[in-house]
Amino acid sequence: MMTAPLPHRWSLEVIPAHADQVSVFRGLVDEIFVTMIPGSEPRAVLAAVETIAVLGFTPVPHLAAREFKSAAQLDEFLGGLRRFGIRKALLLAGGTSQPAGPFAQTLDVLRTDAFAQAGLTEVAVAGHPEGNPSDPDSRRSLEQKLEFLHAAKLNVEIVTQWSFSPEHVSDYIASLRAAGITENVAVGVAGPASLKTLLKFAQICGVSAATDVLAKQGFSFARLLMSNKPEAFVTAVQGTQRFHLYPFGGLEKCARWLADQKAAAGTG
Repeated sequence: MMTAPLPHRWSLEVIPAHADQVSVFRGLVDEIFVTMIPGSEPRAVLAAVETIAVLGFTPVPHLAAREFKSAAQLDEFLGGLRRFGIRKALLLAGGTSQPAGPFAQTLDVLRTDAFAQAGLTEVAVAGHPEGNPSDPDSRRSLEQKLEFLHAAKLNVEIVTQWSFSPEHVSDYIASLRAAGITENVAVGVAGPASLKTLLKFAQICGVSAATDVLAKQGFSFARLLMSNKPEAFVTAVQGTQRFHLYPFGGLEKCARWLADQKAAAGTG
């Protein structure tokens, strides 16, 4: 049975080292998010932001609170965003358990004078449909960030961790709406990749559905993941038209897949 085409809005996530390779996504994505890799220098994100902007895309840098070694380093980073005219960033705690400096969580950054003066008009925050292993109370953490951002009169978007389970994601979006959380939700989608690649990233990212579904469904589901058809996942998700692509199978492979989907939907 063929799945329906995808008339959706897409963004992309890349690591700084791949910033000069994003031209294959021209006309396919609205924004390109730049990750702040644990242990890397925030200046690498700024350099990637500049490269992506020169290539004609809208960059959205990650701002990982625990990666900043000092308030001065945070000031420098936010000053760089201001110079480049960046109006949107994704704020998250970061992938390490121990902060490199004085910022242990997103709210620590939000409360600084440097953030207030950065000139951002929109903030994306992380959503965790399957929970966050490093934050057992991730829903309350999200609510606290939303309360602060609403008071600051900033526009907000929720960008979710990727998942293999459209049911988990749909239930998560429904639970947000039931709680009165009306922000747009960009659902994370793992681009086409091999089973080995997906499971590697699942272990790194803490995506519990990866191993849970394999355990329940056995080898037949593993064979399905070998060819990984993300369009089946996207079609099954309820409650949003906004999706965020993690190009685990490589930029060119994911760009070809997305171009095919947009062409089938008549939006390419």
